[in-house]
Amino acid sequence: MFEIIIIALALAVDATVYSFSYGLVLRCRRLWHSLWLALTVGGFQAGMPLLGFMGGEEVRDSVAQWQGGIVATVFCGLGAYIIYGARKEGDECECCKNCHPLGIFALLVVGVATAIDALAVGVAMALGNIGGADLSTSELLVNVGIIGGVTFVCSLAAFHSARLLHHLPTRWLETTAGLLLIALGIKSLL
Repeated sequence: MFEIIIIALALAVDATVYSFSYGLVLRCRRLWHSLWLALTVGGFQAGMPLLGFMGGEEVRDSVAQWQGGIVATVFCGLGAYIIYGARKEGDECECCKNCHPLGIFALLVVGVATAIDALAVGVAMALGNIGGADLSTSELLVNVGIIGGVTFVCSLAAFHSARLLHHLPTRWLETTAGLLLIALGIKSLL
């Protein structure tokens, strides 16, 4: 159990940083967005190990060669979009101007990008490297539930802790959020 909790915390890092970044950017409908974001990243963090477990080594080999590029593209693109929005002038009201809604497509892309490394955890579970050999279905479900639950909690906490910085200038916060996402993308390539 300790091993799974440590793995869950490690897997939650990308989703936590992403959630913190979006917590900096979003100024309205925060509760709604934070819950949808946390449910999405937590769900994907739980679902990807299941896919990895079922797919075994075939999934690992296919994803391993593309993982860094996929994650880098998504995070750098989202980061650039947020920075662009921070620099763009507009006549909108302050609330609407600072609200970058999370649409279904964006949530799905973020869910996959933040959880793609969890596929490898599922493969390791299938091979008996995590959770022990002969992992039962109930043990597998508990493990992926812990992984998804830890990510959900970390995402919510990060999103709402960003509120502590909302007294800073909006453009600075949005640029910082974009740079954080670009840094995550570069990290995935390295």
